[in-house]
Amino acid sequence: MSKNKKGRLAPGMAVTTGKAGPDLDPIPVYWAFVVGFVAIAAQMLTYFLRFGRWNTESPFSDYVFFFLSGVLSGFILIFFLNRQETRKGRWIVLAAFLLISPLSILVMLGGGLFGPLGILMWPQIPWALFAWLGSLLGRFVSRE
Repeated sequence: MSKNKKGRLAPGMAVTTGKAGPDLDPIPVYWAFVVGFVAIAAQMLTYFLRFGRWNTESPFSDYVFFFLSGVLSGFILIFFLNRQETRKGRWIVLAAFLLISPLSILVMLGGGLFGPLGILMWPQIPWALFAWLGSLLGRFVSRE
């Protein structure tokens, strides 16, 4: 296993836990873009559930910002998932991230009141906080 000067794994290297069982491969970055598309779908579904119709009047730029916000949250999720040493820890991080996602989607809508930067940054706060808490819980539960 190759490590850099700071003792961290080089990009693309498998995580060696020293425990019995398979090592975890790092999650590829392209999954963040999948999270971005899911954020768009969640916004469309939220609008439909709220008003009973699809939002056909929304400009394309709104969906671009929803996508970018989702990609940022995907990077946050991948960061905390890749820090876990066990599959159980990864599942806990994912569960914490998904638990706060409905609130983050609503915060993303409310962030639009502050302009594009509000759409991009406000929902990252609950996503990052819960991914971090899930990471701590995952490390605690995975300890022997």
